[in-house]
Amino acid sequence: MRKKLTIASAVSLSVLPMLMPAKDASAIPAFARKYGTSCYTCHSGFPARNAFGEAFKNNGYRWPGGEDEEKSKQEQVKLGSDGWKKTFPESPWPGDIPGYAPVSLWVRGNIFDYKEEFKTRGGVVTPSRFQQGQSGMLNNASVFFGGTMGDNLSALIQYNPTAGSTTGQVVWNFKPGLKLSLGNGFTDLTFGNQTNLGVGAISGLVPALGSSAELVYIPQDYIKLTAGVGQATGAPANDARWADARYVRVKYKVGGAGLLSGAGGTYGNEFVGLDNNITFAATVFQAAPGTATGNFLVGTQAETLVYEADVTGNYGSFMGSIGVSRSSKLQQNNLRADVGYFFYPWLKGTATYLSMQDALNPSLAVGLTAHLRANAYLTATYTHFTKEWSSPSLAASTAQNANTFVLQGGFAF
Repeated sequence: MRKKLTIASAVSLSVLPMLMPAKDASAIPAFARKYGTSCYTCHSGFPARNAFGEAFKNNGYRWPGGEDEEKSKQEQVKLGSDGWKKTFPESPWPGDIPGYAPVSLWVRGNIFDYKEEFKTRGGVVTPSRFQQGQSGMLNNASVFFGGTMGDNLSALIQYNPTAGSTTGQVVWNFKPGLKLSLGNGFTDLTFGNQTNLGVGAISGLVPALGSSAELVYIPQDYIKLTAGVGQATGAPANDARWADARYVRVKYKVGGAGLLSGAGGTYGNEFVGLDNNITFAATVFQAAPGTATGNFLVGTQAETLVYEADVTGNYGSFMGSIGVSRSSKLQQNNLRADVGYFFYPWLKGTATYLSMQDALNPSLAVGLTAHLRANAYLTATYTHFTKEWSSPSLAASTAQNANTFVLQGGFAF
């Protein structure tokens, strides 16, 4: 008999992992400590979000259903008396901050990697090589800062000291289903249709953004509308403008938990919070001339208009997504397809096919991830390139596509 996916049953996910080898894992990241629950409540194996985790993000990093204060296990520190609300603006508006250090740490990196022999068009041959922990084992670390401040304001910030970069969002919730985000990461464009594979279905199919402002409106539990403006990453450093890029995205979910309530539907794999559903989405992205980068910049030609559509879904322990995009000016067709399957709640297999014109593609990446604990994992990935050279127009110094095998590890607390 299938169980209904409700707010109450989502909480039970914090108990279900006790039946698995991850029974003594600690909750991550900072938000999990706030609610005193397992990371499996919001993640189907960190960092991939499940249905309840998506609803948590849609609520501005708050517990869905208006139950944030009730579900919190750690008190907030009051910044002023509630009576100040009556005398505002003659007094400061009261608020609160987390009563704990809202900090989490995520460490990851290559344990070893192997790359097959490759050569340049000029004939220079580099033999196959095996490296143990290139640039140092587990050499990549991120510090997360996450918490809520008052009834409307919340934030999630990621600082990577290895790269010297900071990404994140500051969110203002006008009401459930209507929020405004400012920042340079974690947008619906970057993670537009997050799947349980741990990647966005539109990842790479539209140009990237720098700093941006994003408005999200969820008029019904099954439909999500997103509009944003931001700095195109290809804009000159001294002339980056928020109007360099504009985008709109529409998402429609059939079955499964609500996009805002996190409730309803049926479980597929209850241990990792997979809900049986199929989701359709589409994006239109417009960039200022000369500002697109990566796959959307060929020579002096920069794309200005990209159309994208994708479908994702889960059923039982199986998940999959497929996305396509079309660049109007460059006349390029791009494709990304992901499939995954949980052999056990702690062991997940994945496969990704990526075909981007004028890039190092097509490629097929097959991976296996073992969550040794809810907050610790090992991932083995083999990437095969279907073409020897990425493009016939490459310079003589350019290397051919070389297949790789990488074993990565990571943990968070």
